[in-house]
Amino acid sequence: MLKFRLWGTVLWLGLALIVWGQWPLRATAATDPATEVKAAYVVDANSGQAIYADHADKKLPIASLSKLMTLYLVTQAVRKGQVKWTDNVPISADVRKLAASPTLSTMPMAKDEKFTVKELFAATLVGSSNSSAIALGELIGGSNAKFIQLMNQQAARWQLAAHFVSASGLDNTDLIRYHYNLPGTSNQAQNLVSARAITTVARQLIKDYPAVIDIANHGSIKIHRYRVATLVQILKGQKHYDAAVPVDGLKTGYTAQAGACLVATFKQGGRRLIATTLGGTWKYTANAKLRLQTQQQERYHNVAPATMKYRLPGTQTTLKLVAKSSVKRWENVQQPFRQTQTAAVPVQRQQVNYLAANTTVMRLRLTDPNSGTVTTVAYVSPKAQMIPGPMQQVAKATATKHQLNLPLAFAN
Repeated sequence: MLKFRLWGTVLWLGLALIVWGQWPLRATAATDPATEVKAAYVVDANSGQAIYADHADKKLPIASLSKLMTLYLVTQAVRKGQVKWTDNVPISADVRKLAASPTLSTMPMAKDEKFTVKELFAATLVGSSNSSAIALGELIGGSNAKFIQLMNQQAARWQLAAHFVSASGLDNTDLIRYHYNLPGTSNQAQNLVSARAITTVARQLIKDYPAVIDIANHGSIKIHRYRVATLVQILKGQKHYDAAVPVDGLKTGYTAQAGACLVATFKQGGRRLIATTLGGTWKYTANAKLRLQTQQQERYHNVAPATMKYRLPGTQTTLKLVAKSSVKRWENVQQPFRQTQTAAVPVQRQQVNYLAANTTVMRLRLTDPNSGTVTTVAYVSPKAQMIPGPMQQVAKATATKHQLNLPLAFAN
């Protein structure tokens, strides 16, 4: 279980006093249980830069966060013309039975009542409707089993650490009662997906269908005579909203096996970020802490100097190099990037080296200690230069020394 280190600043979060910590989110002895998570990941939705990662590639139960993959595949089917937003979705007797469950349903589906793709999409996202997600999957895939195959195929295309057995995120202990357990899977089977993987799904969903944020950012939606309330209780106007770390989406998830899971979308410095926490003990606290630390410690700026002085390996020559391009990244002000310089051109030892203008001379490797993200910046010679090799420099220095030691002859 990952925990947050203490740094002694006490802040008010929601209705509780919580002691906040420093990066990284790893186990320590004295920690508030509310901030415990099994995995965490933060990414820039625009660039894809990983800002923070801890156990981000470990496959874990993610409960209803699974619906993000279901919704992504729906948007792709609409984009390809396979279905329309206004199409009515066939609802099986088993799905209607699931929709009547007092514990597994957030929206009833009365007998013969019809719902469009758009309506069930909204019910799945806002209210986390399990029956809506399964019905959409059957429409897109032709059957529940075929749709789950599509989910896994998409995960494989993105090379994600993910395995799906359910379109809704319910595990087989619940699905078996409605005949939606995937054939060949155990009675306890559940979706196992990494924090990085489900964040990637969320990022692709937002990228391909930006309206998903507008839909998610509602306290409730009205579908027919039903008022479907959001399960993301940290949106503005909801009881756990925190103005210090506001969000505008996206999806929660919870089962006894998965714990509290959350994919939160928010903006910082005009850029959209996504913060994911899996396996929390409390619904929102750990993710709020993660967002607060991102807000306080991460800065988006040029991470590579415009110019650098660089001494060619094995020589006495120091060059003033110019960055080939400016590189903007998120960088932690308390744990900045580690810098490593690597020579990009071989140096001839016994002859003059010619560097043409704009020749890449050195590569600067920047490693983020919090996420493992690596950025490489090329540095070039701004003008053509002639540089003696190391042996030539030694010979020249030796000759100069000999000249200085020559005896002087004076005429009598």
